[in-house]
Parts: sequence; C-alpha cells; structure tokens
Amino acid sequence: MLLYIIIIIIFFIVISLLFSIFIINYNKFQTAIIKISEAEENINILLKKKLELILRVKNFIEDKKEDYKITGLEKLEKQELNTFELNIELEKYNKKIMEITDYDKSVIFDDDEILVIKDLYNINTECLASERYYNDNVVTYNNLIKCFPSNIIAKICKYKFKDFYSNEKEEIFEILKQ
Repeated sequence: MLLYIIIIIIFFIVISLLFSIFIINYNKFQTAIIKISEAEENINILLKKKLELILRVKNFIEDKKEDYKITGLEKLEKQELNTFELNIELEKYNKKIMEITDYDKSVIFDDDEILVIKDLYNINTECLASERYYNDNVVTYNNLIKCFPSNIIAKICKYKFKDFYSNEKEEIFEILKQ
C-alpha cells in the first residue's frame, strides 16, 4: 500500500514538473510574441510617418528643381504592401532624397523645410531602433523554436520562424543555429 502511495506521489511530482516546464516556456513564447507585435505596430506607424515625410520632402525638391523628378512614390500609398516590402521601397526613395538634401548644394531649403527634413532623419533613426528591437525579439523567439524543451511547445502550438528586417540579424541567427 505504501508503495502505491509513493508511486502516485512521484507521478504527480513528475506531472507537476512537466506542466511547470510547459508553462514557463509557453510564457516565454507569449512574451516574445507580444514584444514582436508591439514592434511591428510601432514600425508600421513609423513607416506611415516616413512615407508622409518623404512625400513632403519630395515636393520641396521638385518645387525647387523641376529636373528632379522622383516618380512612383505616390503608388506606394495605394499598394497593399506588408511592412517588410514597404520598408524596402521607402528606403530606396529615402536614399534618393537624402542624396539630394545632403549633397546637392544647388537646392536650398527654407527653415520650415529643414525642420521637415530633420523630422525625416529622426524617423529614420526611430525606424532603425524599432527594427533592431524587433530583430532582437525575433532572435529570442526563433531560438525558442530551435532549442529544447521549448521546441516541443513550438510544435504543439505550431509556431513558425519569423523573418528579420535586416540580413545582419538573420546571418547571426544562422551562425547560432549551427
């Protein structure tokens, strides 16, 4: 009789331990998912602001020099792009605009226009910081999917690897996977 009680106690201890491990790892996933979602929302808001500022600076440039035409930017507002695609497209236009605002001394901006250009610089900095925060949390999330025992929870909950905003973090993650 005492043997049965000991076996039952050990069984409950093992079940409790397994359940605790599951809960701890599940909560790690939930924390990473929440942080990634917050970062995605922040990036989405910043990209919309960035698009608006790029359009404004583009108009300043085109008003000052008619031979500087930056085409295709208006189409971005109407296209249904995910944040990764929008980020890539905006960065192309941002580089063109920054080349003109930084290096072309024939285009002279007034004080209000300079403030908008500075806002664009600030948004670029905020975007980079948000992307870094996103990527850091994606590394944590992807590591949870890869490592034991959290990989079991990932399979149970059908969690999939997430993409990075820059190739740099992806390369680091690939190195860590090996």
